Amino acid sequence: MKKLLTALLVGMATCALALSVGCSSSGTASSAPASESASAEATVASSESADASASAAASAGTPVADTANLSNGDYQIAVTLEGGSGKATVDSPAKLMVQDGAMTAVIVWSSPNYDLMIVDGTEYYPVPRAGNSTFEIPVSALDVDLPIQAETTAMSEPHMIDYTLHFDSSTLTQ
Repeated sequence: MKKLLTALLVGMATCALALSVGCSSSGTASSAPASESASAEATVASSESADASASAAASAGTPVADTANLSNGDYQIAVTLEGGSGKATVDSPAKLMVQDGAMTAVIVWSSPNYDLMIVDGTEYYPVPRAGNSTFEIPVSALDVDLPIQAETTAMSEPHMIDYTLHFDSSTLTQ
C-alpha cells in the first residue's frame, strides 16, 4: 500500500510539472482506477525516479511530497515558535538548506538581542548580518518539535529561555 501511495504521489508530481510547462494531456497519467497491474508497476518504481519527480515538483514552486530524500538545494518552510513569554517570534517561512542529506535552517529572530542558541546540546552563535539575530542551526527531522534554548540580552542580564521550533513539511517549497 505504501509503495502504491508513493507511486501515486510521484505520478501527481509529474502531472503537475507537465501541466506547469504546458504539456498536452496526452502525456499525463490515465485517470482509470488502479488495478493489480498498476500496483505491480508501482512496486518496481525506483526511488531514483521518485527523487527526480520530487525535485522537479519542488523547483516548480509546488510542495515537495517526499521529504525523506530531499535534493541538495535551498527550500522555504513554515516554522512555528513556542515558549518563552510569547513576545519573541521567528521569521516564517524560514530558509531550509539541504546538503548531502543534512538540513540546516536559517532562523531570524524578531529581535537583535539573541546571542546564543543551543540545539541538541551544541552552542550556535549568530551569523554576521545587519538587523535581527540570525542563526544557522541543524534540523534533524521535519514535523516534530525541536527543543532549543536561546539566550537574550534584552533584559538587565542575559537570560537563557526554553523554546520549541516546529518545521511543517507540508509547506516545503523550493
